[in-house]
Amino acid sequence: MNKKTIKKYLIITLVLLEVISLFLTIKSFSNKNISAIKESTKIERKRFSMYIENDTGEYTEYTTSEYFPVGYKLNLDKSTCVDSNDNTLTGVLTGNGNSVTVTSNKTMFCYLYFDIKKLNGEYLLENPTTGLNTTMEGGLYRYQGTTADNYICFGTSTKSTCTGNTDAYMYRIIGINSSGQLKLIKKEALNSGIQWYSSSASNITWPNSTIYSSINGSSFLNNTTYVPSGWSSKIATTSWKYGDNTTNSTIAANLYSIENAWTNTVSAKIGLWYLHDYCYGMSGGCSSGSITCKTSWLHLSNNDSGAPRSDEWTMSRYGGVRGGYVAYYVRSEGFGSYYVLLNSSLSVRPVFYLTSDVEFVSGTGTSSDPFIIN
Repeated sequence: MNKKTIKKYLIITLVLLEVISLFLTIKSFSNKNISAIKESTKIERKRFSMYIENDTGEYTEYTTSEYFPVGYKLNLDKSTCVDSNDNTLTGVLTGNGNSVTVTSNKTMFCYLYFDIKKLNGEYLLENPTTGLNTTMEGGLYRYQGTTADNYICFGTSTKSTCTGNTDAYMYRIIGINSSGQLKLIKKEALNSGIQWYSSSASNITWPNSTIYSSINGSSFLNNTTYVPSGWSSKIATTSWKYGDNTTNSTIAANLYSIENAWTNTVSAKIGLWYLHDYCYGMSGGCSSGSITCKTSWLHLSNNDSGAPRSDEWTMSRYGGVRGGYVAYYVRSEGFGSYYVLLNSSLSVRPVFYLTSDVEFVSGTGTSSDPFIIN
């Protein structure tokens, strides 16, 4: 065999080996879960490109060794695969946002796009933690029961800062509304009790109360200890309903329908919880006839051992007069009652909704590993 013939066969052999290698690479890539692929070969790594969303909504190439970036979810609508002729292949990518599988051995190249995870209703309902009821009750998907992994930091994106200063930065998630917004309550009460108003002789409504002006002003919203620069924009302006109900201290299961039917509203960032929030936060929700225990995760005693008062205001008023105009509070014993407005400086825990675009950083919702946002 002459040199030309040998060279010819050598070229053919090399081409065949390259074709076989390429075929085996494609076969090995097909039907694999991307999150499980490890850097097996350079050729296989080149079979897809990954792009992650940044804060401005644009995408940049993702080049690190992790195949599913933490804090992101797959955008299946934007991701695509093409064949050797650059024709789009349909139906070859499947996944649930947290994983992806390629199911065609015809795939030549895939472009995978990942969006920043938003810590909203969709995220928590897809990744429920202890205590979250994924059936809506009383207008929210609620955390219920004696324990709940619903701890979240607000005012800092550093976990150690949050867990080391819970009075300033630790909150808990009451629930999720139909728009996906999270309703938060401060874990610990403000350091001083607040009066509803200075006189019980006046019929003071919620937006005219001392509590309302205080928590939407210097005691909380404008206090950089609790709401540092840049964090106020993460609090949604909410239309808070207010009014009176005519039940007594035994809270009936129809409490939400009573309070939700109020027609008076005030637009503000900060409010308090309603009596129905406490009712629905208990095990079994608000199906019982009364609130008579303090085992709910929501009760002040389960969140702040050093509160200025063991009794805590709600923003629910009572429609009757008992020695003066009165509003509801949750007692230290664990049930709802009413207190005259005069000289009643009770504990206060601000409540607010996050805007729907807050970004998830990390966390599992436990007290030692709270949700971190930025």
